[in-house]
Amino acid sequence: MSLKQDRGNRSWISRFLASFRRVFMSEPPPGLPALKFHCPNGPDINSASVLSWCSSMADSWDETQGNLYAKCLLARMEYYKCGGHPEHEFLLFYFRHWIDGCSAQAVVSADRAVQGQRRSLTQSSELLSPSSSDTNAYDSVSIYGSPHDATPQLQVRYTRYSKLCTFDFPSSSAPSALQVSTVLSLVHRQAPAYHLYENQCYWFSSTVWGSLKELFPSDQDSECENHRARARYRGVALGSPTEDIKAVCAAYQPEWQKMLETLERVKCHHEAEEAKNRQKLRMEFEVENEQFRQAQQAEIERLRQTEICMQAENAQQKAETERVRREKVGYSQQTWLNLLMVLFH
Repeated sequence: MSLKQDRGNRSWISRFLASFRRVFMSEPPPGLPALKFHCPNGPDINSASVLSWCSSMADSWDETQGNLYAKCLLARMEYYKCGGHPEHEFLLFYFRHWIDGCSAQAVVSADRAVQGQRRSLTQSSELLSPSSSDTNAYDSVSIYGSPHDATPQLQVRYTRYSKLCTFDFPSSSAPSALQVSTVLSLVHRQAPAYHLYENQCYWFSSTVWGSLKELFPSDQDSECENHRARARYRGVALGSPTEDIKAVCAAYQPEWQKMLETLERVKCHHEAEEAKNRQKLRMEFEVENEQFRQAQQAEIERLRQTEICMQAENAQQKAETERVRREKVGYSQQTWLNLLMVLFH
C-alpha cells in the first residue's frame, strides 16, 4: 500500500470516528414543559386534560422566539387499539422539534376515559359499566418524551396494543402542537359527557383523527393495517362520527382566531412586563448613578476646598516670608544709618 493510500484511509477513519463521537456526545435537544423531547433522568410522564394542555401552551412565551409550541409541527399521528377487554383506543402524536435540522421528536398520547377512572386502562371496565353511560368524560394527553422514552411506558400503561393506522404530515401542511391542542379542545367541547354507546374512547379517537385529516390534508395516503377494526367493540361498529367531524371543522377557524388573539394578548403582556422590568432596572441604575454622581461631586468639592486651603496657606506663608524679608532689610538699613551717624559725629 502506498503512503498516499495509507493517509487517505487514515483520514476517512478519522472522519468516521469524529462523526460517530458527535452522535453519542452531542447535547440533548432542549424541551418544553408541555412537550418533552428527551428525558435524561428517566421517564417522567406528565398527564393533563386537553383543555389545560391547550391553555398552558397558549400562555407560554419565549423572549426571543415567541410561542415555541406554535413552531413544533406534527410529523405523524398513529391510531391504536388495545388487545383484550375493553379494546380501548387511543392516538399517538409525534411532534418535530422547533429547531431547524433537529431530528428529535416528542411523543404525546391522547384518549378519552371516564372522569376519575384509574389511568391504568388494562383494568378499565368502561364498556361494561352502565353507570358510566352519561358521566363527565376525561379527555387527556400524556407527555412521554422521545419515541425511545415512550415505548416502555406505553407498554406499561396499555399492556397489549396494536397500530391500526398511520398518517404522515408534510411540513407544508402540518399542524403545530398549538393547533392540535385546539382541535382536541373542540372535540372535547363537542361532547364533554361520557356516553357509553355514543361518546366513548372510540368516538373521541375517531373524531380527532378525522378532524385533523380534514383540516390539515396531506397528499400522502394514510397507512391502515386494519382500518375496519376502528371504532368497534368485539367486531360491533359503534357508529361513525361524520357529523361531529364536520362540526369540529366548522368551529375550528373561529376557535383558532381566538387562539391567535390570546397569543397576541400574551405577547403584549410579556412585552409590558419586560418594559416594566427594563424601566425598573433603569431607575435603579439612575438611583445608583445619582448616588455615585453625588459622591463624585462631594469628592470634587472636597478637593476644591483642600486646594483653596492650600492656596491660602501658601499665600500666608509668602506674606510671612515677605514680612520677615522686609524686617531684615529694614534692620540692615537702620544699622547702616546708625553707623554713618557715628562716623560723621
